[in-house]
Amino acid sequence: MYKKLGKVFLKLQLVRTPDRRDIMGLEPIIPKTRVYMEIVDQIKDNIKKGYFRPGSLLPSERELAGTFQVSRSSVREAITLLGSLGIIEVKRGKGAYVRDFRNQKSWEHYFDTFSLLFDIEPEQTLQLLQVRMIIEPQTAALAAKNASKDDLYNLQRVLNDMEEVSARDEIGEEYDFQFHFIIASATGNQVLVKTLSALSDLMRKSLQQTGWFSLDDHNRVLATIKEHGLILKALKNQDSKKAQEYMFEHLEGVKSNFKKYVKEDT
Repeated sequence: MYKKLGKVFLKLQLVRTPDRRDIMGLEPIIPKTRVYMEIVDQIKDNIKKGYFRPGSLLPSERELAGTFQVSRSSVREAITLLGSLGIIEVKRGKGAYVRDFRNQKSWEHYFDTFSLLFDIEPEQTLQLLQVRMIIEPQTAALAAKNASKDDLYNLQRVLNDMEEVSARDEIGEEYDFQFHFIIASATGNQVLVKTLSALSDLMRKSLQQTGWFSLDDHNRVLATIKEHGLILKALKNQDSKKAQEYMFEHLEGVKSNFKKYVKEDT
């Protein structure tokens, strides 16, 4: 009997797992009642993070099924839903492509879809940038007076991380958020820290959205890194005036770049 069970166990061990290919940012799906929705969420998340770039071809149905470790029918359902939402475009005989919302001609038509993808409307992003332009330049000026050695060290570390992710053509919105949050913390003003904390979820979504538009604009990415570097330099020099000036210019640059693609009255 034990010999038979041993043979059965050996056969089970030899059963091949579904074909899979590791694709950055995607993880096997843990079976739930609506598997295809889990696939939709992961693909949306990877589009937002820039792993699947605007206009790029998604992995094949077979590759996605292998990576997620689900049936191809579940992948097919997910692709169909993403297509119906307007997030991707399925081209017969070619595959599924990430829709490029940066096309001005199609912007108004896909406005709701773009908002759905990022969970924040572009108008909100612009309004948030207005709020940040009121608060953060003064925050940087105060941080220049009060920042500790640890604060400056942490800002340099985060800036290095931002440079690394940009070199990999990733958005890195979390490092961007950390940089600005550390500056607020460096002021020593707890009201400012709590204000930024209250805006944290909205800020992360906004940073992801503005970063997405800069994915193929290498000059803008380099400019963003340089702007953060100038802010940090001013903080190290305890130059409040320059810190305020550089922070305002940075936020103005982000706003101007975003408005290339989004009309303020959309």
